[in-house]
Amino acid sequence: MNKGMIRALVLAGVFLVSTVVFSFLTNKTNPDMTTELEEATLPTVQLYYKEQKINELYGYVDEMNAVYMRDSITPIDTDRLLPIRVQNGSYAVDELSYEIRSMDTKRLIADAKVDSYSQKNGVITADLPIQNLLDSNAEYLLIIHLLHGDDTLNYYTRIIEPQDCYVKESIDFAKDFHEKTFQKDGSGSLATYMEPDSSADNTTLANVSIHSTLRQVTWDKFNGTVLTDPSVSIKEINNSYNVILLDYVVTATGDNGELEYYNVEEYYRVRYTNDRMYLLNFERTMDEIFRAENDDFYENYLQLGICSSDVEYKSNETGSILCFVKEGELWCYNATEKKLSQVFSFRGYEGIDSRENHKEHDIRIIKVDETGSADFVVYGYMNRGNHEGQVGVGVYHYDSVANTVEEELFIPSTHSYEVLKSELGQLMYENESGMFYIMMGGTLYEINLATTKEKEVVSGFETGNYAVSENNQFVAYIADGNSDSGSKITVLNLENSKSFEVAAAAGTYIRPLAFMEDDFIYGEADDSDVYTDSAGNVQFPMNHIYIVDTDDEEHGVLKDYHKDGYYVASVEVVDYTIYLNREQYNGMAYVPAEQDTIMNREGDSAEVVSIHSTVTERKQTQLQLQLLQEEEISSDRLLTPKRIVLESPRNVNLKEPEETDYYYAYSAGRVVLATDNAAKAIAVANDNVGVVVGSRQQYIWKRARKSSQLPLTITIGDADASGTTIAKAINGMLSMQGLNVGVGELMTSGNTPKQILKDTLQDSVVIDLTGSDLDAVLYYVNLGTPVFAMSSGSEAVLITGYDNAGVYVYNPATGATEKMSMTDAQNVFDAAGNVYFAYMKMAE
Repeated sequence: MNKGMIRALVLAGVFLVSTVVFSFLTNKTNPDMTTELEEATLPTVQLYYKEQKINELYGYVDEMNAVYMRDSITPIDTDRLLPIRVQNGSYAVDELSYEIRSMDTKRLIADAKVDSYSQKNGVITADLPIQNLLDSNAEYLLIIHLLHGDDTLNYYTRIIEPQDCYVKESIDFAKDFHEKTFQKDGSGSLATYMEPDSSADNTTLANVSIHSTLRQVTWDKFNGTVLTDPSVSIKEINNSYNVILLDYVVTATGDNGELEYYNVEEYYRVRYTNDRMYLLNFERTMDEIFRAENDDFYENYLQLGICSSDVEYKSNETGSILCFVKEGELWCYNATEKKLSQVFSFRGYEGIDSRENHKEHDIRIIKVDETGSADFVVYGYMNRGNHEGQVGVGVYHYDSVANTVEEELFIPSTHSYEVLKSELGQLMYENESGMFYIMMGGTLYEINLATTKEKEVVSGFETGNYAVSENNQFVAYIADGNSDSGSKITVLNLENSKSFEVAAAAGTYIRPLAFMEDDFIYGEADDSDVYTDSAGNVQFPMNHIYIVDTDDEEHGVLKDYHKDGYYVASVEVVDYTIYLNREQYNGMAYVPAEQDTIMNREGDSAEVVSIHSTVTERKQTQLQLQLLQEEEISSDRLLTPKRIVLESPRNVNLKEPEETDYYYAYSAGRVVLATDNAAKAIAVANDNVGVVVGSRQQYIWKRARKSSQLPLTITIGDADASGTTIAKAINGMLSMQGLNVGVGELMTSGNTPKQILKDTLQDSVVIDLTGSDLDAVLYYVNLGTPVFAMSSGSEAVLITGYDNAGVYVYNPATGATEKMSMTDAQNVFDAAGNVYFAYMKMAE
């Protein structure tokens, strides 16, 4: 063997040995950096009332902002003992304690350690002694603490000592109603409570209501079996009604023998009387849990089953890659490779664990690329994993090639899921450069996903001075002044950080309104038309609506909408139609006029994925996602990506929003609207049979009032005896609280009536109800306080009472109280622009 050959063999041997050693060292120091999602470990707490299990609570590892933790309300029995059961399993609990606070958390009422409790087979049983410190029918905040070493778990619920509320009877009624829906023979008695009419859709089981047919309420031909006992949750307790929710899982056998799972929720609003029980509202929602069975694919359709039409989905440009969210899980389908991936889910593979199935989180898909990879956000309560028990915003990247999911960022929050969801509805976006944008508390933040460095981009966002595109790529905001006097709008493209400006023409103000796709919509009002009315409200009647092209370098105007005699108060964009909410000036005020529309007829043609429906006899209406693939689609492979193990946490703490005068419209325990406009919150709560809660957890409005209120006695102080009717009306409201203030003098100094009320009534919440219906306004008269109302462009009255026949109105011009029919009064207030103010005493 020659020297060259020997040298080659030696080098080959050295290389082989080096490779083995390097591989050994590499594997030894860098083990498999992927893992499964960690199992749920935190205990749940179940509460009891009159031996009925209610209000299962989930643990929070952080101390939450308790003001926003109002999911459930727990009644306290007359013995003032609250039985609880802690399902702690192998989780060691070293100490159990609790505290009771006022709803605004300012006042500590009780703070106690529970020394006596039993523990057996992973279950702790205890009775919490509630001291005789609660006022009947008043709400308080209960926080239960479980100590585990140096860690504390926190559980939140409202409590109330109900009097004449008949909570147990309401729960029993809801449970009985639920059971009878599954009993074809015994369901006839349910007809007494139903109110069938044309407003209900009797072709779907996804949403059944009190207005549905009895056949729908009793599940028609769907043959399901209740898998889990209904979980009882109480959302509202008062003398007028109680709100009860039942949550459970139903199973059924599919057409091919496969097992189907459904999450079902039933909502009851119930009133008890000595004569009978009244079902004021009933609604049942049903959502199928996607199982990725073979029959979920046919032709070019992906079957979602029974579910709401509000489906979150996004595709790549060609439609070959489709990502969608179903019941809190993210799925991605690759049509080219016939591959389906369950990208993110809190549910395990076996059974339905209540902790894994807890539905206080949601997923938003940010973008999908041509390889099948996706960026997405999970926000809300984290059921399991390394953030178990936290509320926050997790930003993730799914790599379809490596079949991995990596957490890029986590933003913890101390707000409840419902409040966080209402805040995050504003903006979340990730661009190709790895910058993540999020709007919280009126501030737009930019976060570098590689370094987790954050910075404020723009602050001071408030209702009326900004707009965000549906895909969150564009944000437009007033660059100077406020929403009533803006002369310049900045349109920012978050994909490339480029921006352009829209300037107002001479003698006009402009306001950002909305986006249709990427086209920007803004309104223009003549500065001579913008004014502060006699009550102190700014009127901004827009006589031009412009649509601007954001893609074109010139950013030209695509459309200029204007019709003589009409003004636009606001716009709404639904799919590819702009709805213009118009108004006209009647000589006294701007009053609503018929709605107009602008349509984009080219929008639908751009869709590469769309939602369709089909109907079967057993399951009725089902939804599908249709792909633009001519060949039949199927899933040959079902993948579950591994999670990449992080070397270090990627948490970013942003400033929590400061407490402001915000209003939350709740329905069935959920926030359906968060806004700084009380009238809008009340209108939404009224439509959804809910309540409005202020930022300090005080009730602002309920759909409940006495049947009548005798007219209040109004006294006008000497300082305004010869003043205007507006000054007299405000003076009369202040006199009700023992205050004698010269309102007219303050108005002459430039103060508006609304501001005078806010400055003077320091221990009350002053509420601008402008735009509300008279019927909703009467709630405040029901509380024993007068309501200010404009009766013309310059005259005001006070609404002081009501009964079934009409309302009592105090006229400051005559000093007399007169009765008007509801119709006549509504016509007067409509013509004056429906301008109302009210106030409420804050709870001590």
